[in-house]
Amino acid sequence: MPNISEIIDDIKQKIKLGKKNDTTPLEDDSEDEFSFVLDEETTAESDNDLVAANEELLAKMGELESKFPKIEMMVTNLRKENENLRSDIHNINENFQDMMALYEVVSNQINPFIGISKVTATSMEKVEKIEHESTNLKKRVEELQNDVVILANVYLQEHDIDLDGVINEILAEEEFSKAILGEDSDDW
Repeated sequence: MPNISEIIDDIKQKIKLGKKNDTTPLEDDSEDEFSFVLDEETTAESDNDLVAANEELLAKMGELESKFPKIEMMVTNLRKENENLRSDIHNINENFQDMMALYEVVSNQINPFIGISKVTATSMEKVEKIEHESTNLKKRVEELQNDVVILANVYLQEHDIDLDGVINEILAEEEFSKAILGEDSDDW
């Protein structure tokens, strides 16, 4: 792609060539002196108009040439600003996504506007795993309680211990001690 300065130089050269071609005398085949003088006057006026137009065009081209570096600088600056804005928007988008992921983790809820994200899916899997482990632990605790009851019953039977009798004796002793101390026995 040609540079604007090169294009302007080409136009200047064409205008200069046009001036040289316009200044060549016109040959008139007519024998009438009046028509020749009239043609020279017309040619002189048109030459003056062309010269004035050329000078005006050259002045405008010079003005454009002087403004061109400023325009190039402005375009370069705008491109840099555009890239900076794109980078900033990209960073804002990433930060926003991070904030949404953090919100989902903290609130343990799925954001209905964006669906299930990787963080939410991972969190949900962890919660399900913990629930499963909790259920397993509850079952094991119940089994252990049953085992303890069975072992206690076996132990009590082997040693001929009447658990109901022991409990009744302890309760009776507590009521007796409360009665002696003057406490009300209906509190418990």
